[in-house]
Amino acid sequence: MKNLITRTITGAVFIASIILSAIYSPLLFAILFFIMAMVAMWEFQRLNIKTLPVTKAFPGILTAVITYAVIALYALTRLGAEALWLIPAASLLLILIHVFSAGPGALKTITVDLLGVVMVVFPLALLNIFLNPSLVPAYHTPWFVLGMFLILWTHDTFAYLTGSLFGKHPLSPKISPKKSIEGSIGGFGFSLIAAYIISIFSPELNLWLWISIAVIIAVFGTLGDLAESLLKRNAGLKDSGNILPGHGGMLDRFDSVFFVSPIVLILILLSIS
Repeated sequence: MKNLITRTITGAVFIASIILSAIYSPLLFAILFFIMAMVAMWEFQRLNIKTLPVTKAFPGILTAVITYAVIALYALTRLGAEALWLIPAASLLLILIHVFSAGPGALKTITVDLLGVVMVVFPLALLNIFLNPSLVPAYHTPWFVLGMFLILWTHDTFAYLTGSLFGKHPLSPKISPKKSIEGSIGGFGFSLIAAYIISIFSPELNLWLWISIAVIIAVFGTLGDLAESLLKRNAGLKDSGNILPGHGGMLDRFDSVFFVSPIVLILILLSIS
C-alpha cells in the first residue's frame, strides 16, 4: 500500500510537471526535458558499462548536452539551421577523445555513447520541435504534445492493467516475461479510444492523424519498452535507476518515447508537406 501511494504521488508530480511546462512556457519545457534527458543518458551509460568513472562518462554527457541544446535552441528559434552541424561535430569530438585516451574498452564506450545520444537524447530533444509554429505549422500548440503523451500514458497504463488481469500469453518471454499479448491488445484498444476523445477536443487536427499516432505508439512504444527491458536484462537490473520513487529511473519512464517521437515528427512533416 505504501509503495502504491509513493508511486501515485511520484507519477502525479511527474505528469503535472510535463503538462504545466508545456502549457506555461516552451523554454521551461526545454529545460525540464534537458534535465530528464541528461539523467536518462547517464542511466543508459551505467546500464551498458558497469565500471563508469566520471572521466569516462564525460565525453558522452558532453555530446548529449550539445545535441540536446542545439536542437532545443533551434526549436526555440535561438539558433539557425546551420547550428545543427554542431551535432555531428560533437559526435566526432567524442570519438577522438576516446580514441586518444586509448583506454580499455574504448570502442565499446564510443558505441554506447553514440547509441545513447541517438536513442535517448535525440528523441527527447525532438519534442521541442512540436512547440515551434514555424517548423510544424498547425501542430505546434502544447495541446498536441500533451495529446501525444496522454495517448502514450493511456496505452502504458491499460497495457499494464489488462495484462495483469487477463495476460496469459507472453509477448516476448525471453526479454520481458511479464508483458503479454493480451496486455498489448488492451493498451492498443484504449489508446484508440483516447485518440478519438482527444480528436473531439482538438477539431483542428484530423481524427485519422490521432489514430495514426495511437498506432505508432502501440507498435513503436512497445518496441522501445522491449529494447530497454533487453538492456536491463543484460545488465542484470530490474530498473534503470531509482530517481523516481516507485517508478525506477528516467529510462523506465521514457522508454516508449524513444522510438515514438521521431516517427510522429516524420508523420507530421509528411502530413503538412
